[in-house]
Amino acid sequence: MITRSEKKGVYSLLIEITRGTRIQIGRLGIIKLPAGFYVYTGSAMGKGSSSLEGRIKRHLSDKKNNFWHIDYLLAGNNSKIIGVIFAEALRNREHDVVKELKTRGEVICKKFGASDCKRGCVSHLLYVRQNLSEILYIIRETYKKLNLEPITIIF
Repeated sequence: MITRSEKKGVYSLLIEITRGTRIQIGRLGIIKLPAGFYVYTGSAMGKGSSSLEGRIKRHLSDKKNNFWHIDYLLAGNNSKIIGVIFAEALRNREHDVVKELKTRGEVICKKFGASDCKRGCVSHLLYVRQNLSEILYIIRETYKKLNLEPITIIF
């Protein structure tokens, strides 16, 4: 029996930047982000804190050390997660999701979440100009197109 803390998969965080901001993102340096919606896609292929549940809980937590690029972004005063779309997967699918979503979004910060990516992703963070309902539809349909069963949580 697989417990929730052992489930593997892919997730996309829907983030709102409420006001244009400049923020230090680890070694990437200071980046300027316009207000609006962003989608960050990641994978969770481990157990415990590296499982799908563990990774999503970490991103939602306010009490963590900044380690990954996304941690720096989420620590900013003007950013908040407003939704999570995720799906179980036995192999890493984050690159497939990013590749599909890239046609609907804009890269603001190269290498964000992808500084060690060996699959050619320019960034795992995309700025999207659509309204919230359109963005949710696009992400869900992307997951379905990749034969993933998306689960959506909106805050």
